[in-house]
Parts: sequence; structure tokens; C-alpha cells
Amino acid sequence: LAHRGYILENYPEDILMPSERRPTVVRSKGIHDLTTLERFKLVDALKNNVLTIKSIPTDAHKSLAKSRVPVIVGQAPTANSPHTHGRRVFANGWIDRRGLTRLGNTSAS
Repeated sequence: LAHRGYILENYPEDILMPSERRPTVVRSKGIHDLTTLERFKLVDALKNNVLTIKSIPTDAHKSLAKSRVPVIVGQAPTANSPHTHGRRVFANGWIDRRGLTRLGNTSAS
């Protein structure tokens, strides 16, 4: 993605990120590391245009490739999540939790 100048936005919060490892797996096998339910959620996000691919300007490609900006930006965590921010993945495989701010509580009071 980074070398082609694309960013993946709104990656589902409750699915393993690319380059993220499941603790029970010794060696990553890519999409095969996802459970069947996670695969369905990922496909659903693609079909419903929740998960989108965004092209960035040519002059910004270096920032992606050098991991200055994220290549994948996850969805904001739900209101009941223990996390205050969503995940981000960089071209070098680094994952942090400095993404989108957790969603507010939408229940009526």
C-alpha cells in the first residue's frame, strides 16, 4: 500500500491488523490467521464500503514509505471499549493506538 500511495481507512476494530500476530500462532500466515468470523467481518466491511482505500498525492508517498504516517487507520473504538483511540499500522509494521478517538456513548439519558 505505502509504495503505491494508498491508505486503508476504517479497518474494523475487532479484527487482527495486518502484521499483528495472534498469540497462539508461531508464524503468521496472513489472512489465514483470522478466524472465520473475523474474515466475514472484513468482507462485510469491504462490501458495505466501511473499509475504504484512499489514494494520496505523489509527494506524500515518501511519508508513507518511511512510516511517518500510517498506512492503515482503524475504526474508532466503541464507547464501551477499554481503548481511548483506534489502531494505526505503519509501513514498517509498527502498530500503535493513537488513531481515531473512542466513540461517545449514544444511549439516551
